[in-house]
Amino acid sequence: MAIGSHTIPRFYLEQFAKPSKRKGKPGDVWTYEKGKPTHRRSTRSQGYQNGYFAYVKEDGIADESFESHLAVLEDRCAEVLVSAKSQLFDLKSLAYKNQLGFYAGMLFARSTVRRKFSESNWAKLQTPFAQLESDENYLRDAAAHYSEVIGETVTLENITNAIRGVAATFTNKKLTGNSFIKDLLFHAEMLKGEVVPRPWQVLKAPARTEFITSDNPVVTFIKLEQDLWHPGHGLRKPGVVVAFPLAPTACLTIGVEGREFEEVDAATVMRMNDVVVRCCDRFVYSRTLSKEIEAMVNAVSRTSVPGETAFVGALPGTEQIQQYLRKQIGMQEAKRP
Repeated sequence: MAIGSHTIPRFYLEQFAKPSKRKGKPGDVWTYEKGKPTHRRSTRSQGYQNGYFAYVKEDGIADESFESHLAVLEDRCAEVLVSAKSQLFDLKSLAYKNQLGFYAGMLFARSTVRRKFSESNWAKLQTPFAQLESDENYLRDAAAHYSEVIGETVTLENITNAIRGVAATFTNKKLTGNSFIKDLLFHAEMLKGEVVPRPWQVLKAPARTEFITSDNPVVTFIKLEQDLWHPGHGLRKPGVVVAFPLAPTACLTIGVEGREFEEVDAATVMRMNDVVVRCCDRFVYSRTLSKEIEAMVNAVSRTSVPGETAFVGALPGTEQIQQYLRKQIGMQEAKRP
């Protein structure tokens, strides 16, 4: 039986929770979902999905040890996550930036938004990959290459069947899920590598205002105007800002020059909350109940969807896939008249 995993770390969500009066017990967060009543829920039950980090082996057995490995990595970053909202925190410390940058990378990489994005990209690649079977030159070169490698005759039909078999895996939930698990730490390190060299600034919320978070807490946006922030851009796009809410009182922004700690006005807090809501997958969380956030969730939640309205990039076509495969397996293109 698959074990229950938190798609978003419970310790992170506790930073936005009303603490329990009973020591050691989970706190509560107000949980918003589009079209659903808003409820106060325990952090123990939020972002909880059976088998989320399971890697399915060839014999069909689910290996869920990655869950424990992630927990160890998260624990190493716990202190810096809590400390970063304090003005005593050294935002210029490379050691601290590496720790918190990696933690933000993990939350970015493990989110349900990125998992769905990964599955969507695999599905979109299925058609251009399958079209390789219509390229007779590629089929002949592949047959000749593998015949030489294994010392037996490989026919065009063998290669065609192999292409069809591989193409079918692009929508196989088990295999795309395994790909998500295998690449998770790579993507976490990638985000860390992008954000650590950039300027960091912690925004402080004024009294009676709060930053919120979601099931996709690490978001990006570009300031088109001072009061117009457009979410869902790639990390390397000029002018992009990465935002990571740390607690109701503080939100880390990356890519903005300025003082390390900056108290902002209520309007800026709500603009940041608007970006977080737009980039969520399903759930938005706050410490205190807010009718304004509830209305925002019902109006604009999940309007910045990777692969649809955000992070829309050009995927490789059949020609690019063919070139990549030739390079990977060392297969030369035969000279033809």
